[in-house]
Amino acid sequence: MAVKSIDSTKKFNIYSNFTLSNDDVSVVSLLYTPLMGSDALMLYLGFQSLLERNNLKSEEIVHQDLFDIFSLTPASFLKARYKLEGIGLLITYEKNDGNFIYFLCPPLTAKNFIKDATLGLFLYSKIRKETFDYIYNHFKLEKFEKETANNITKSFDEVYSSEISNDSSYEKFGYILGKKPNKNIKIKDYGFDFDKFSKEINLDFLETGITQTFQNQICNLAFVYGFDEMDMAGLYSESINKRGLYDYRLLKNKANILFMYKKNMKAPKLVTKEEANVVASDLISYLENTSPKDILEDIVPDYPESYLITINDIYSNIDLKRGVLNCMIIKVIKDKGGELPNLSYFKKVSESWIKDNVFTTEDAIKYVTLVKYTDSKPSSKTNVSDGWIEL
Repeated sequence: MAVKSIDSTKKFNIYSNFTLSNDDVSVVSLLYTPLMGSDALMLYLGFQSLLERNNLKSEEIVHQDLFDIFSLTPASFLKARYKLEGIGLLITYEKNDGNFIYFLCPPLTAKNFIKDATLGLFLYSKIRKETFDYIYNHFKLEKFEKETANNITKSFDEVYSSEISNDSSYEKFGYILGKKPNKNIKIKDYGFDFDKFSKEINLDFLETGITQTFQNQICNLAFVYGFDEMDMAGLYSESINKRGLYDYRLLKNKANILFMYKKNMKAPKLVTKEEANVVASDLISYLENTSPKDILEDIVPDYPESYLITINDIYSNIDLKRGVLNCMIIKVIKDKGGELPNLSYFKKVSESWIKDNVFTTEDAIKYVTLVKYTDSKPSSKTNVSDGWIEL
C-alpha cells in the first residue's frame, strides 16, 4: 500500500459520540489488533485519550505534536490511520483549509465481530487455531444448566419487612435537597408503555428479539431522560449500526443528543401538583415517579449533561429500585457539594446500602434522613432535635 506524505504542520480535531468501555478496549486489543497491528491500536487509543470528557471533542492539535507523543513518523502514522479507516474504526475528513477532522467509530461487540463474515473469518485465517480458541473463550459467557437445579431463592417480602417513620416526610427530606421545601411538591408521572413502543419499531433490526435486557434498556433510558414512547421509537430507529442492527451504545448517545436539544429548546413539561401537608406517601411518589433529569433540575439547576450519562450508567448497572436510586443520587450529590461521582463510587455506596438492608424507597428515605448531629458540621442555622438535623 503506497503511503503519501502528510504535512506535519497541519492541524486536526478529534470527535466521537461514545465513551470507550473496558469491554471495548478488550475487543479492540484482542480482536482488532491481530488484523490492524499495534501502531493502529496505539493510534486509536491515543485519539481516545485526547478527547475532552465533557464534550467528546479534542482541542485543535498539530500533527507533529501527535507524532512526538506517540513516537510516530508521518509514514507510520498514515499507515496506522489507513488501517483504522479500513477496518471501520475511523472516518477522516479533510477541510478546505487543508486541516483534518478525525471521527472515531465504536468497535463491534465481541460476539458481532466473531460472527462478522469478513472480520471474523479474516481473524480466524490470520492467527493460529489455538490462539483463536483462546480469544473466543475469553469472551464466551459460561451458562449453567438451569434444568438440573431448582430455584429456591427467597423473595424480598418473604425475608424482609419494613416500616417507615411518620417523621420521614418531605420536610425531613428538605436538608438533602439543600433548600427549604416548597409548599407544593411536583409529582411527575413517567409511566412508560413498552407495548406501545414495541408496536412503533422495526424488530428486524433487533438481532436477539425482544429480551428482558432490551426492555430494561428502553424503559430505563426513557425514565432517566423523561422521554415518551414516540421519543424512544425515534431514537431506536436512529440507533442502527453499520451492520444494520440495533446498538445500545448508539441509543445512549442519541438519547443524550435529543435531551440536550429539548433542554435548549426549553420544551414544555406536563406537571401535576399536590397541595401542601405533604406526607410520606407523596415523597415516595416523588422519588419513584420523578425523572432523574427533573430531580437534577431541582437540586443542581445548571448540571452538566455528563450527569445524565452517569445516571443512566447507574440505572443500567445497579439493581435497585428507582426510588432507592433517586434517593441515593440526591444524597450523594448533597454530600459532594453538587458534584456527581462516577459509577464506581455509586457501586460502593449501593453495596453499603444493601448491606444495611436498604431495598425499598421507604427504607432509603428513613436511611438518609437519620443523620446524627455528630455526623454533620452544625451551622448557626441548624436546629437539632431528637437526633435529627433540619434545615
